[in-house]
Amino acid sequence: MTKIGVFDLAVRYGKLTAIANLTFSVAEGERVFISGPNGAGKSSLLLAISGDVAAAHGRIEMDGEILSGLGSENVARRGLSMVPEGRRIFGGLSVVENLMVGTGLRRDRSAVAEDLEIVFDAFPILRERAKASAGALSGGQQQMLAIARALMTNPKVMLVDEPSLGLAPKVVDDVYDRLCHLQKLRGLTLIIVEQSSARAARVGGRMLLMRGGKIVADGDAAGFAADTLLTEAYFGEQT
Repeated sequence: MTKIGVFDLAVRYGKLTAIANLTFSVAEGERVFISGPNGAGKSSLLLAISGDVAAAHGRIEMDGEILSGLGSENVARRGLSMVPEGRRIFGGLSVVENLMVGTGLRRDRSAVAEDLEIVFDAFPILRERAKASAGALSGGQQQMLAIARALMTNPKVMLVDEPSLGLAPKVVDDVYDRLCHLQKLRGLTLIIVEQSSARAARVGGRMLLMRGGKIVADGDAAGFAADTLLTEAYFGEQT
């Protein structure tokens, strides 16, 4: 069953085309990595799906409902949450206050306490530091907080932009272990921008390779890790 559908999508910033006539779909419960060189359009794609950036043309659907043009708040109300690049936690608020920010649009208020226990079980350090300032957390802990805050919206689909950015490999392993555990626990559909094809291969899932605002390859992440298509996606045709 298709969860997310993207059809003939284009995103432009003035005269610059970030996404060019892009079409793909993501099945319910699937884990999809998006990789490619800087400037490929990866983050712009997530921003368009989440409603933070308007499409020049084309449409985006979730469960067959058109999301295009709704804006980020209305998209979030329909069960799509985003963990942005750089985490963007509220450093002046406590850990638990950051988590409660994620519940602002929820209608099922009675389930919030249960979900808070779920994220605390998944990220024990957040329980330990619940009353601490979020700005005092390490980079890895802030990434966990950003993921946990997105989960507190009770999403069906989660977009995660560069979860490994600036983190030590061991910390990244921990973040992905917990993210995959939560995906299985909650039945989430995950779309993850990940620069490292080796990391995506180890975690496992499908990979979309982007270059120049287009998808140039689509297949199993493990297969792409050692494939020449990956080199072509980053550097163009090789002679």
